[in-house]
Amino acid sequence: MNAAAPQRFVQLVECPRDAYQGLPQRIPVGVKVKHLNALVEAGFRRIDFGSFVSPQAVPQMSDTVAVWEGLQHDRGVEWIAIIVNERGAGDAAVRRVPVAGFPLSVNETFQVRNTNKDFAATWPMLERISQDLGASQTELVVYLSMAFGNPYGEPHDAARVVEFAKRVGELGVFRISLADTVGAAQPEQIEPVFTAVRDALPRATIGLHLHQRPDRWPAVVDAALRAGCRRFDAALGGIGGCPFADDELVGNLPSEGLIPYLHDAGYNPSELGGV
Repeated sequence: MNAAAPQRFVQLVECPRDAYQGLPQRIPVGVKVKHLNALVEAGFRRIDFGSFVSPQAVPQMSDTVAVWEGLQHDRGVEWIAIIVNERGAGDAAVRRVPVAGFPLSVNETFQVRNTNKDFAATWPMLERISQDLGASQTELVVYLSMAFGNPYGEPHDAARVVEFAKRVGELGVFRISLADTVGAAQPEQIEPVFTAVRDALPRATIGLHLHQRPDRWPAVVDAALRAGCRRFDAALGGIGGCPFADDELVGNLPSEGLIPYLHDAGYNPSELGGV
């Protein structure tokens, strides 16, 4: 009898924060807390739950502190909160949120739209954030936004993404997520960009935060798996998108589709005992 094939694990990050932020109607704190804790009970162990950002900029995230206080903190969950400045980093660190995610666009137009700062202001700030969080219990992950193109007609190539990734690595950050912010990625783009970044930063964990339309996501996920990606962000229902990137929101990978797709491809999205 042949020995069973070794399991191939994939890390799955559930992103309700990304699903919440574009909704026009405010979700009550209690509803969010119930939903997030239900995800924990369902087995999810990596959850992007909120953002420590300006309530004027993202009203749906104005209750992140209250939501955090209602979550289960003793279940081994990698709770992730988005930050865009030092104040947000401090908010995450003082509450011992396990992971703070900083969006860094390789396209300056989007960096200004998303964080109200150009590159000249962003890089020194990110260095300070990296140093501050390095002395805390909160780990920093950098999302390289617009990693596969932008909707503004500005130049883009894999070399630029690698340049940004290397500079992030020089700050001591070794968790990077390549973000397809507006669903621009074609399947044939995934492997050259992903492998170039991975080869440039062999010590780093490189994941993908892909936004895609319902009929296109399997092709890009398949390309990512072939490239060696083993960490994917997704959201139930494929809901979400960045309200600052373009006029139209492009949804996330749908968790309820991605999980069986990974299983069928021979991967187990349950490294920590959950999905």
